Amino acid sequence: MRIFYITFLPDMSYPDLRIIVLSPYCLLRPTTNRIYDMRMSDALAGHGAEVEIVYPYTYMRDNIRRAEIPKMYGTRFSVRERMHWTPLREHSPSWWRISWIMFAFSMTALRLRFFSGKRKQTLVFSRDPNLLLPILLLMKWLGSRPVIRTVVLQAEMKDRKLYKWVAKNSDFLLAGVSATKDAVRKLVDVPEDRFMLALAPVPAYPNDCTKEEARRRIGYSEKAPLVVYTGKLGLSNREVRHILEAAGLEPNYRFLFTGGRASTVEAIKAWCAERNIRNVILTGFLNDSTAIRDYQLAADVLVSYYTSEDHMVEFNYPQKINEYLSTGNPVVTPDFAATRDVINDRNVIFVEPDDSKALLNGIRKAIEQPEWAAGIAAQAKKDVAPLSFDERTGAWLRFVLKRD
Repeated sequence: MRIFYITFLPDMSYPDLRIIVLSPYCLLRPTTNRIYDMRMSDALAGHGAEVEIVYPYTYMRDNIRRAEIPKMYGTRFSVRERMHWTPLREHSPSWWRISWIMFAFSMTALRLRFFSGKRKQTLVFSRDPNLLLPILLLMKWLGSRPVIRTVVLQAEMKDRKLYKWVAKNSDFLLAGVSATKDAVRKLVDVPEDRFMLALAPVPAYPNDCTKEEARRRIGYSEKAPLVVYTGKLGLSNREVRHILEAAGLEPNYRFLFTGGRASTVEAIKAWCAERNIRNVILTGFLNDSTAIRDYQLAADVLVSYYTSEDHMVEFNYPQKINEYLSTGNPVVTPDFAATRDVINDRNVIFVEPDDSKALLNGIRKAIEQPEWAAGIAAQAKKDVAPLSFDERTGAWLRFVLKRD
């Protein structure tokens, strides 16, 4: 068996290829990482492969039903989902969660090793190196079937024995950003022909429309400029706090946040009420991941405001940035090295991190200079056009399978 290690992954047809995607996230509650794994699976299926996504069951209060998964994630192609039952709950201790997840994926490793069949070549994908460990060890100890290959996708590189062992024992590595690739090279010697800069992909949305139509869909009829954030919501998120503080400094704009549980929404409403901030709109949980797109398209300005204190800032390329760039609306964001593979001062409006006033100045600049901002937004849309999930997954498969 040949082992593939891919750090943070996105045309030929592959009807004789089977792809197994291993996800540590329960798909019954759509959040950023779960949405990414499903979109990746969907795009891989679009290349004609037989695709299955495997994940552990976790009890959460707002779980959707399994039958709702295709609609919730907006899948376009046939993706089989296999759920491993576990007794995990949302707030289970880390050691308990890791133990059950490793057990579940050890069962997957045994199934692949002994019952995978020999008719189709199989690639096993995961963005979590822990999930591939059982398969790598099993193949190393018992020998592998030539039709099984393993692919790991990872968003960062840590100086840990497990990460280095997986990288060393894999045939190929794909890094999402140059910073990750550089970090890997400092820890593991990887030949250039085994290493690809994969770049973060952009999802395809079937409901793209004009700004006017998007505003009609979301029910926004005010003339006040609309600033939109579509990301992880919560007062513990410093990114959200900075945007809320910026809202408090500019009452003539509307600041809209998508998602969030009822308890999170109520906490933010209370926080705003204490500070007399009345221009914040909270949608609450959206039961269709494609609905987020309407809010992005309706915006006058889109905001991604990771802080310098974020533990992933060195490697993290926020998924929402490429989604933002593809709307044709101006984007305001800090300038971090991890995002420089795609964004620059010609396609986004850079602002200083950790400063709500600087953030607001960037937003005002976009709104008060609409022609200049429109030019930047148009350049952004052009720059991310080649980075669709379909295009990137096609490039990954060609690299892994060594096809032109």
